[in-house]
Amino acid sequence: MRGGSLTNSITNRQMFFIIYFTLTTYSTIDLPKIMSQTAGRSSWIPIMAASVLFGGVAVIITKLNNMYQGKVLFDYSSEIIGKFPARLIAMYYMLVFLAVSIYLNLKLIGVLRANFLPQTPRCIMLLLGIMLFGYVAYKGITNVARMFEIAGVLFLIVTVGLCAAMISQGMLYNIMPFFNITETKGFTAAFKGLASPYAGLDVLFVIPFTSKNKNAPRAAFFTLLFIGLFYVLLVESTVMILGINNTIAFNDSFIEAIKIVELIIVERTDIFYLTFGLTSLFAGVIFVNTVAVELACKFVPKVKRHIVVIIIGIVLFILCLFAMDKTDIREEFEALSPLLVLISVILIPTLLFIIAKVKRRRRL
Repeated sequence: MRGGSLTNSITNRQMFFIIYFTLTTYSTIDLPKIMSQTAGRSSWIPIMAASVLFGGVAVIITKLNNMYQGKVLFDYSSEIIGKFPARLIAMYYMLVFLAVSIYLNLKLIGVLRANFLPQTPRCIMLLLGIMLFGYVAYKGITNVARMFEIAGVLFLIVTVGLCAAMISQGMLYNIMPFFNITETKGFTAAFKGLASPYAGLDVLFVIPFTSKNKNAPRAAFFTLLFIGLFYVLLVESTVMILGINNTIAFNDSFIEAIKIVELIIVERTDIFYLTFGLTSLFAGVIFVNTVAVELACKFVPKVKRHIVVIIIGIVLFILCLFAMDKTDIREEFEALSPLLVLISVILIPTLLFIIAKVKRRRRL
């Protein structure tokens, strides 16, 4: 089996769960704190505005994929802008996904140590995690997408159900008024804070579309609107339980809010959620690793896929070990996120789409 020999295709339903899991990887835990700090009770406005903006970007990427069916970014960018610039862009995305993978792996280890395995050495968890993610990435995008369909339904049911319980037990006055004009001055900072929660759309670049993805642009746009509503639900339900000040005080405010919720059949709602909530974090790390493998296989098509997976795993393990002792790695990544999102998710797809459209019109 060679590097690029796996045939990958997905349905629009699978695309929904790929986008959903990739975008919500860690947002469910710390988004309430970020939004409460910046936009207060008016957080729903920048959240939905961002969902519309990135929904437009998702339409652009899916239209590009439909224009060049059966091909991915590495393939069709060569036709649009030439081989050398295309290789530079692909290399840039490889580095971006590698950086994101490092960040997510470290976040996953942090969550596991804080809630499940406080005595387990981080390097052991990292090694086991990278081995697992590498094995899944080896199986290809199609198999990962099928897994996401099942896991996505379970994660949605549990998370939305817990949010509903939080709303029923929370205080309405904690989220009132829904709009405060004095909070609009924090919208710029709120948009910067939303860079990470809405990043990850560029994973669509490595999924070749077929005729069954004809309506993908519409599906992708409404997926982003759904994610926006999902984010609003997370923030509002957390604030209803904790209040604005306590939401800001806790780094993992959503988890802290869940601890207060009382369910008849579940004694520890936070453990119940984390059992399912980790699904999102695992899924995000898995797909980012899968994307990195797919891009690498395009660079070196003659190298067997399992060799590519092993090399990426070793590199990732070494880089994660190096970054593990940097206490400010989270702050550095989140400070860089707005720039990465601007270039990777907005600027490059838009420019490629415009150039492709112009070239097609000239041929007519």
